[in-house]
Amino acid sequence: MGGSIGPRPTEVSEPMAYYEAAFFDSGARYDDSATATLNKKGLRMAGNPVPDPQDDLLALAEDMADGCHNHEVAIGLNNNKEVPVRADILALRNTEAAFGTAKDVRQDAVDALQAVDGVATDFLGQARRVLASFLGERWSTAWEPTGFPDQSTAVPRSQEKRMNLCAALKIYFTNVPAHEVAALGVTAALADTNFTAVSNGRDLLGMKEQAQTTAKVARNTALTKLRLRVRNLIAELNQFLADDDPRWHAFGLNMPSDPDTPEPVASVTLTANLPTKVKAEWPRARRATRYRVFKQVVGADPEFINVETVSEQMVLLEGLPTGQTLNVYVVAANDAGEAAASPTAQIVVP
Repeated sequence: MGGSIGPRPTEVSEPMAYYEAAFFDSGARYDDSATATLNKKGLRMAGNPVPDPQDDLLALAEDMADGCHNHEVAIGLNNNKEVPVRADILALRNTEAAFGTAKDVRQDAVDALQAVDGVATDFLGQARRVLASFLGERWSTAWEPTGFPDQSTAVPRSQEKRMNLCAALKIYFTNVPAHEVAALGVTAALADTNFTAVSNGRDLLGMKEQAQTTAKVARNTALTKLRLRVRNLIAELNQFLADDDPRWHAFGLNMPSDPDTPEPVASVTLTANLPTKVKAEWPRARRATRYRVFKQVVGADPEFINVETVSEQMVLLEGLPTGQTLNVYVVAANDAGEAAASPTAQIVVP
């Protein structure tokens, strides 16, 4: 939490929408010798690190593919052109879709296993009640042949023990058919049915989990390849374009000669949430690494107060007085300094 400040900064016009250094990682892990040889202008690369979030990476890669389409010939790009960039984008999108499908199929297997395990649990509960009428409620050596674990007559808490108990009860009821009660669904055959259902469900889930892991590895491989492709294209552009060449923007990138401080936040949207809560959201500001959120409750706060500093583009303001007017503005910041404040947004607290 920050303290109060003086008069709010002057408002400025809406910033241009390019991908900003604020949300990009350094890309240092990809700075191998092959790409480092292209970086002949040293710190110029710092203005355009590679995005870390997948959605930001894809969006930037699409912009860069468009830039290649329009300018790769004139610039003289050699290794990182539109075709391979789009191929890497497609590979990531396809593997992400396959990973999503694998996760969905795995969840279906989880749901199916839970269903059959629930049936097995009900069977074990009924079997326990039937056996108690023959063997007594309390654990004794008479219960030992039934397979109930841990010297207890309770239905086991773990799925593994429930499955194994079904297998044990199949043997018990086969050996002691006088303790079967078919009318109540307590038989050796039903014990075996429940064991088989749970066992098969666990096998299926294991297969689907393996498929999900394989799909995730493929997605991560494609993600790493696209991230490296973007970094290499930035390095190649750095070799051919001047610091103030406007074609940097055609690739969705910052011009190295752009100011180091962030652009201002263009607008703030306030949404009534639950009582005493308001959600504040704003668009990304170029080169911002964090956002300072200022609020003023009319009639309660004599000045704006910095209530949150966040890296995201949203914050939930809580504990607000119901029925009071709330003013909010946001200041984009990075290590080089702060931008002018966003326009002030206003809402009545629910």
